[in-house]
Amino acid sequence: MSAERQYIRNIIEEVLFYNKTLTLNEACKYLKKDRLTIVRAIKNKQIIATRVGTHYSIPQLQFLK
Repeated sequence: MSAERQYIRNIIEEVLFYNKTLTLNEACKYLKKDRLTIVRAIKNKQIIATRVGTHYSIPQLQFLK
């Protein structure tokens, strides 16, 4: 893939996924992992997430890199 195409692809990915966040259940389906595995990864700082009340808000962009 040419450098120009890669640059355009990166811009499109950022625009499409920049503000997209996942819930814990959505992240489990997206990553095909168990809920407890995702929670452990969040606590170990392997997955970036923000706690909102009793729920997590997980930015999807981090999984595309």
